[in-house]
Amino acid sequence: MVNVSPELQQEAKLLIANNQKILAVKLIIDHTRCGLKEAKDYIDGLQVGFQKPTINPANLDDQVLAILSQGNKLNAIKYYKDATGLGLAESKDYVEKLMQHKVGGNHVLESRDTDIKNIISGSSISHSNSLRSFLIKLLIIILTAIAITYLMFKI
Repeated sequence: MVNVSPELQQEAKLLIANNQKILAVKLIIDHTRCGLKEAKDYIDGLQVGFQKPTINPANLDDQVLAILSQGNKLNAIKYYKDATGLGLAESKDYVEKLMQHKVGGNHVLESRDTDIKNIISGSSISHSNSLRSFLIKLLIIILTAIAITYLMFKI
């Protein structure tokens, strides 16, 4: 049995997390003066705690959609990236395609960015309509004033 302090154990776990198992074994040997086999067995025991949970690929889309339904696109991308081992760009593309093609309830899931774009474009349309309405009213007032002025000076 290898006697390891909590600090040393944390250092070893950090090395394991960074895929530096050999350095973790060396660290244990240097600090505990145990043998190679004992140190390796200890590190193997620690490494068991670092195994990723298995994710069922059949319901991966459902799990990603559940995260998206909470309004958290970044966490959905990270979850997909961790589950598949793909890169960030590929994971982002997949999640965005999933958002466009999947229906949640009776509405299509959209990202927050898309919602903001829709709000902005909607307000710009209503803004342009109100501006047009204002300009038409102003034109009517100006034409009426010109007509009244013309009639006043003609008489």
